[in-house]
Amino acid sequence: MTSENTSGFERHLAELRRAFDETFALPPPQRPQAQIEFVLVVAGGERYAIRMSELAGLEVNRKIVPLPGGPRGLLGLSAVQGQLIPVFELAALLGAGARGGAPRWLALHRSQELIGLAFDEFQGSRRLPPDAIHALEPAPEQTPLSRHAIRVDSGLVHVLDLPLIVSAVALNRKEKSEQ
Repeated sequence: MTSENTSGFERHLAELRRAFDETFALPPPQRPQAQIEFVLVVAGGERYAIRMSELAGLEVNRKIVPLPGGPRGLLGLSAVQGQLIPVFELAALLGAGARGGAPRWLALHRSQELIGLAFDEFQGSRRLPPDAIHALEPAPEQTPLSRHAIRVDSGLVHVLDLPLIVSAVALNRKEKSEQ
């Protein structure tokens, strides 16, 4: 090697050492803040958010076999993940009333059993820090099916509490069977 090549190599080596040593002089990088993932859906013409952690999955275009005379909001049964599951219309459970035809999407939730909550439109997902979730004051005469809201685009979107909704469905089914 010529002395010119050697001095270039030594300069490069010294630069690498300096850069390596400087990394220890810097404060440690901050860990990213925990994020909560939400799925955005439309049911009964209203936009809602569902915590992804409360979902067992999403399904689209599933055949739903109607079951007349069931509890409020029951659309019927659908075959999902190798089993028949009850499918309820999310809009009806939220008090928006039933609409004509079956919604296209199913949000799957598992408590004791897998249950499908049908909704009209999937609008994507969002990851937000915990401080972006706002607590809501429930109306005194209602069972709150949404205790929180998040800001999406330029508006607040209610975050549905799937365990509460499924509990309300189970209670409704129990009352209907006792009649």
